[in-house]
Amino acid sequence: MSRLLSAMKMDVTIQVRTQLYTIGIVAGVIIAIAVSQLTGPEYLFSIIPTLMLLVVGGSTLLYVAALILFEKDEGTLNALIVSPLRTSEYLWSKIITLTALATLESVIMIGGAMLIMRFSGEVTTPNIPLLLTGIIAIGVIYTLIGIVLIVRFDKITDFLMPMTGVAVVLQLPFLYFLGWVKHPALLIIPTSAPTVLMQGAYIQLAAWEWFYAIGYTTVLIIGLTVWAYRAFNTHIITKVR
Repeated sequence: MSRLLSAMKMDVTIQVRTQLYTIGIVAGVIIAIAVSQLTGPEYLFSIIPTLMLLVVGGSTLLYVAALILFEKDEGTLNALIVSPLRTSEYLWSKIITLTALATLESVIMIGGAMLIMRFSGEVTTPNIPLLLTGIIAIGVIYTLIGIVLIVRFDKITDFLMPMTGVAVVLQLPFLYFLGWVKHPALLIIPTSAPTVLMQGAYIQLAAWEWFYAIGYTTVLIIGLTVWAYRAFNTHIITKVR
């Protein structure tokens, strides 16, 4: 546990030094203002989940890529091989700290938009624990997918094209949650399940939606965690050795 906490402290320090917190906070404020001016409180049930897909998810993919590539360049990953820190602890440090950053960005977006909207009318408060659960889940999923992708590349320029393609697919469910395309095939995409959880913080869900959102999210996090661990060992650990 002490090794994990030390790794998390180092990750947060790097994230602060590389201005990721500044970028996230500024982006959150700007988007909060935009949402409050461009939509009404009655549409938050669809706008908020969509924002998490399009904005927070995309930024999380970039954050995890930037951090791991930075550590590759600095030789940190080479040092990891001979350090007491386990691969699982290294990965969980990334998952926890980047998900915390994504959650902070999301809270500023959502809370800021609601606060501004309150000046012009009543705003219904969502189920906050459920909303946070969905936000954290989608942050974890995006971080894990980012790890699976970035360990295969040495330069951010090589990573951008594959990342863009994956990001587009992961963000496609916004069509479903905005009500533009109600095809169930969009629910197969990994980001859909935690987005349903977030939507459940605003509206009543059917029994099958609860089962799908909780069950599929759990399966995805477990599966992606195993995949990220194996990908890191294959593309980082074994190559260094």
